[in-house]
Order: sequence, then structure tokens, then C-alpha cells
Amino acid sequence: MPYNHSALSFNLENNGIAKLTFDLPNEKVNKLSSPVLFELDEILNEIVNNKKIKILQILSGKKDNFIAGADINEIKDLIDEKEALQKVAQGQEILTKIAKLPFPTIAVVNGSCLGGGLELALACQYRVGVIAKKTILGLPEVNLGIIPGFGGTQRLPELVGLEESLKIILSGKSIDISKAFKIGLLDIAIHSEFLEAKLDEFTEEILKNPLKNSYLNTRNQAKKKRFIQEILFLKKYLIFSYTKKQLWEKTKGHYLAPFYALEVVKRTYRSTYGNRGFRTEREAFSELVIGEICKNLITIFFTNEALKKDYNSDLVGKDFKIDDCGLLGAGVMGGGIAWLFANNDIKIRIKDISQNAIAIGYNQILKIFNSLKKIRKLKTNEINMKMANISTGLDYTGFGNSDLVIEAVVENMAIKQRTLNEVEQFVKPDCLIVSNTSSLSITKMAESLADPSRFAGMHFFNPVNRMPLVEIIRHPSTNDETIAKLVNITRSIGKTAIVVKDVAGFLVNRILLPYILEATYIAEQGADVVEIDKALEKFGMPMGPFILADTVGIDVGVKVMHSLSQAYGLRMQISELMSAFDNQKELLGKKTNKGFYLHESQKSQRKPKYNPQIDNILKQVRKKNKDIMSDFSEEEIVERCMLVMINESAKCLDEGVVKNANYLDMAMIMGAGFPAFRGGILRYADKIGINYIVDKLQKLESQFGQRYQVSQLLINKANFQQKFYS
Repeated sequence: MPYNHSALSFNLENNGIAKLTFDLPNEKVNKLSSPVLFELDEILNEIVNNKKIKILQILSGKKDNFIAGADINEIKDLIDEKEALQKVAQGQEILTKIAKLPFPTIAVVNGSCLGGGLELALACQYRVGVIAKKTILGLPEVNLGIIPGFGGTQRLPELVGLEESLKIILSGKSIDISKAFKIGLLDIAIHSEFLEAKLDEFTEEILKNPLKNSYLNTRNQAKKKRFIQEILFLKKYLIFSYTKKQLWEKTKGHYLAPFYALEVVKRTYRSTYGNRGFRTEREAFSELVIGEICKNLITIFFTNEALKKDYNSDLVGKDFKIDDCGLLGAGVMGGGIAWLFANNDIKIRIKDISQNAIAIGYNQILKIFNSLKKIRKLKTNEINMKMANISTGLDYTGFGNSDLVIEAVVENMAIKQRTLNEVEQFVKPDCLIVSNTSSLSITKMAESLADPSRFAGMHFFNPVNRMPLVEIIRHPSTNDETIAKLVNITRSIGKTAIVVKDVAGFLVNRILLPYILEATYIAEQGADVVEIDKALEKFGMPMGPFILADTVGIDVGVKVMHSLSQAYGLRMQISELMSAFDNQKELLGKKTNKGFYLHESQKSQRKPKYNPQIDNILKQVRKKNKDIMSDFSEEEIVERCMLVMINESAKCLDEGVVKNANYLDMAMIMGAGFPAFRGGILRYADKIGINYIVDKLQKLESQFGQRYQVSQLLINKANFQQKFYS
């Protein structure tokens, strides 16, 4: 008895086993859009009283995907709280119909099962997982500034308990099939090649014992154990208290969704599960979904999706991949790059001029792997297999097999040019060659190569294992195939690639340096270093500019500042405060445990303390400075630093350094830690107003000079009442 719908198909076999299959036409993944939910509702209404159905299996017709979640376009369009309440109530009601069906239900999870997809699976009585790398389960809603709205905050804690459910709901991170089975989210995990037979066995056992089978017994035993711990031993109060403290430490209160989710679970867990619990969930969802943070995070999501499709051209075949990579220069940065490729099962050969240099890189690789082992992301045997991808040497042995060679030697143009010219003699004609420089000219480096068309910049951010962005820097002779291949390689190793033009500082550093410089000028004019850092951290930056300078290395920062000052003149003139560090060889930041702050050992968890030596340097600088202002408010500090970032961002956009405002904002979020909840530097500019920005910059320019010269793009947008985002 088949029912035919566009997105779902239903079939009832003679043995009473019914199969409901999701398979959206012309889509790579299944989504719980409004039309799909409407179809699902129709089918549920048709089958609820069907006495021939003994058990219902819910499956997916898509490879590697069960249901990816709700339609984010629909979430984006929700701007009215009443409409949001109505929509989410409908979703809850439809999934609750699954939970109330008079026969057992089984969700067969093959591939990604996220958001609304997992909430649908939770509404089923049983969940079967297909063992595969792409089988992941999660509730990522907090990453979009909302909470689960189709019953996830109610059914997940009930199934797996408070501690494990909060980890999933509040982090937005997915878990793999082994973890899902371990915590009781899945009843059974089956290898794909045995799925049909094992699923039949599983179904038969449930049909034989619908009320007292081994799977329900296991679930009930786990519930009893949790009841003793959470209720009788009062563990749930400790969990709520500790979790809230962790959330504050992680988010500083800037992201509301995790706090809303925690409060919903706290108010409903083991007390109001049912109508009141679902109402509490949908009210919280509806309040968040119309908010600014949600809309900003959704824009970022769509930008990320667009970046995944960029440069998927015919120049790169579907089967394109690299097997061997060469790395010139070890050290800490080189070690991070080598780890990245080895961790993604790509062979990498490291060359440096001494065994000591190689040892530094090798130790960095081990350090990252050991940290992953400590948090149980990798096992010893897995690490050993990945370490086998790495080889080292003092010559070019093995470089003839390389598909990609990364130059990561010292930041010296002459040395880089000589190294690039040399390696070109040892690699095959189609080998891609890139430089990991953070500030030197890619165009100038290309002059040393016989074939500059296969050369580009590939700027990794430090620490490589944690920073998601890679800038792909194109010079005039780089061909389209090279760029397309590098973008695809970057994606294959789990990073986000943004293609930028070859200008001094590229994109992220060019915008970030004026921000740090502005903080130093504000300090010269009388503001307190610690207060500047506090104000900008409160705004949402991951760390203040002076802590950032210490982390990067003051010597490194000063070198880049001098470089950008030469390139951009008075607009990025290095401050006297930073110039003073040219003669301060001990004040290098974290690497010497002393910079703007005093840092204890790397293992210490104590916050760094302000270094009083900085007062002596500031005292000398302020003597020469006639523009001292007695004090600054938090708002003034933030505004000054943001204005210069906005101005430089507009100049980059005007010069075509990056494709569009969305990509620029994504680069600053991923590469510089600009607060994602604000949507990016240019979206923030739209919020405070382009006319206001131009007016403020012009006043600063008249007061302090060319450093604040307004971008022509900002002036044009102010004149025509335009924004960066429509």
C-alpha cells in the first residue's frame, strides 16, 4: 500500500513492516522544510489508525545523509515572534505524532543526522546507526543563535541524561556513531554491508517483545542509574551550576542561545516533560530566532556555504587530490603545517638546514598529537599511523614525488627567493609551489621562478591546528588552475580558503594591524593598557590588542608594522610606543614571559599581570606627545579601534583585495577572531551607520592627521545612503 509524495514515499509490506523514506528530489540532503513537514503530517494522519502496520522504519534515500535539519532559509525569514511560535509549534506537533504512533518506530540513521533530523529520530522509539565516517548526530542550533525547537531539549535529556545531552545541545558539536552508541542515543550500530540482515533481526526482536526487549532493558537500567546520581545524590544541581560557569567563561555572555537552552532544560528536566516543556522550548526558540545574533550567525552560515562552492570549476576534476607534499622549513609553524597534512593522511616530507631545526618542527607535531590523545580524539595506534606520513631530511630527496611544496622558511625575501628558485629544480612540472609568508610580496617572490603560473601564497594562521582560515594569495601571473587546486586542497584538509590579492599584509593582517596600532596610539594619549584590553574583550574580541601582541610576539608585530608602514605610509605609521620595542630585546611577549604583561610558564593557568616596565616606556613617549587625553571611556576605546578597522576594510574592498563584503567579514572572523555574533566588521559598520562612521573619521583626521583618511568607498556609500549589506 504505497503513498506517493514528492519528498517522501511510504510502503507497507505483507509482513506488517512499514517503510517511510525521505528523499527530496533535486537535493543532495534531506531537509525538514515546511512542505516536507506538511507531507509528513499527511502520511502520519493516513497511517495512524492502520491496523496492518506492526512497525514503522523511517529511512533516507540519500547516500550519507539521514536528515540534515530544518530549512535554514525559512529560519532566516522569521522576523515575527508570533509567526515563529506558530511554525515551531507545528513542527513539534508533527514530530509528537511520530512519538504517539500506536506501533514501534525505528529511525535508521545513515550519515548526517542533525538538528531537526535528530529531533525526528528522537521522536522515534528506537534508533539504528549505520557505521560510517559520515554518520554524525548533533543539535547544531546554538551555532545559528537559536535552540532546538522540535523537542530536542525535551527528548534528548530524557533519553541520554542531563550531562551528555547538555554537551550536545550547548556546544552545537556533532558526535560520531561510537559516541552516540556509548551514551545510549543509538540502540544499535550496524555496518552498512550487514544493514539489511541486521535491521531485520533488530526489527524481529522488537516485534517479538515490544514492551520488554533487551534494548528497552538497557535503556531503563541507564535511567535508573542516572536517577540515583542526578536526583538522589543531587548531581543535577552541580551539573547546572558548573555548566553555567563554563558557558560564561567560554562566551563571556555574548552568545545568548546556550544560556537559553540551559535554562529551558533546567526548568523542564524531569519535571514538566510534556506540553509545558514543549511550550517552554518553543517560546525560547521564538524569542531568539528573531534576534540580531541569530540573523548575523545565519548570514555567516550562508557565506561559509558559498565559500565551499567557490572555485569548484572544471579546472579541477572531481577526482583531484594530492598524495605527497613537501615542506621547506620546520620550526613551530612548519611543524603545525606538517601535522595538518599528516593528520589528513597526506604524506609530507620536511626539509630544513639542520637536524635541530627539524627536531623543533617534529616536537611541535608530537605536541599537537599528544594533546588530541589527551582529550581522546585520537588513539595511540591512530597517531602512529598518521606519524608514518611524515619523513624528514636535509636535502631534496623525495621532493620529485610532491604534488604541492610549501615554503615556510624565515621571513626574509632574499632567502625565500633563493629557496624557491632552488626547489623548482627538484619538483615535477605540475607540482604546485606556495609560500606561507604572512607579509612579504608574493609577486616579488614569483620573480625567482621559471614558471610563476603555478606559484601562489598559502598563508596559514597560527596555531595551524586551531585556526580555520587559509588565505590563498594570487599574484598577476598565477593561473586559474593553480588557484582552483589550492582552494580545493585547503578544503580537503578541513580549512576554509579565501582568495585575496597580493597586497602588503594581504587581507587579515592589513586590517588587524591598524586596530593594534590604534590601541597603542590611544595608550600614548593617556588610556590605560589594561583598560584598553578589557574594553575590547568586553566588545567581543577573543583577546585585547596588547595581549594579542604578546601572544604573536612583539618583535614579530613590530617587524610587520614596519613593513606595512613602508607600504602604506602615514596611514599605518608605526607608533612611538611600538617603535620603542626596537631596543627592548627582553620584552618580546610570551616567548620571553615578558611584554606588555608578565606571563608565567606555559602550563600556568593564572592570568598574566600588567608589566610595570611599560609605564616607563609610556612615560617617555607621552613626554613627546602633545595630544594626551586624560581618560577614555570604554565606548571611546572601542569606537576608535573599530573605526580604523572599518576604514581599512572598506579600502580593501574598494581595491578588490577580496571578492565581497561577506568574504571579508568571514576572513576577519576566522583569521582575527572578530566576534561572530556581530556578523563581521562590515555588518557591524552597517549597524552603527555609514554616515556616522564617515563623520567620526573626518573629525579624527582633522585632529590627528592622515591615519584616519576616509575610504572613498565609505564616502560614496554615505552620499548615496548605501550599506555593505542590502
